[in-house]
Amino acid sequence: MSGRKDPQGRRRAMLEVAAQEMAEHGYQALTHRRVAERAGVSLSSTTYHFTSLDDLRTSALELLANRIEDDLREFARDIEGCEGRPADIAAGFALQLRDHSALQAEMVLYYAGLYDPKLRPLARRWAEGMAEVLSHYTSPAAAKAVAIYMDGVILHTLLTEQPVDEAELRMAIAALMNPSPEKKP
Repeated sequence: MSGRKDPQGRRRAMLEVAAQEMAEHGYQALTHRRVAERAGVSLSSTTYHFTSLDDLRTSALELLANRIEDDLREFARDIEGCEGRPADIAAGFALQLRDHSALQAEMVLYYAGLYDPKLRPLARRWAEGMAEVLSHYTSPAAAKAVAIYMDGVILHTLLTEQPVDEAELRMAIAALMNPSPEKKP
């Protein structure tokens, strides 16, 4: 269906391209012109649907955040199915680490939130959501520690272009979820 007959479809297509552009080239590299070229629409079409570059960027970041939340809901169902066992959580996370584009999307959100305080709620959705999911199987503090660890693993994976070994994930997640009691001096 043509964009003329489906303006919402055209808008969605531009958002998809904008999200992909930011994931591939960074938050600041986004332009109306690049989106128009990649989406196969006129430049005036992008400025019609998104009056400013901030509008386009924020809308695309919201799309990425919604996708991440969908992935998180799926991960939550998987964790529930394995009753929150750290080994199974590590195995599921190891699978997620193989999806480079999803990892890039997560980092784009973090980067955007780092430099634009009004975007921080979008950037925090995954970590806060993961901590909430994990808190059903461990203490809230341990769940938060695992979510923070996972964020670091995502960054490490992107920087090294190599996912962390599942055995290492299993060991760290188990240790964080089941901390030993603190020793008294």
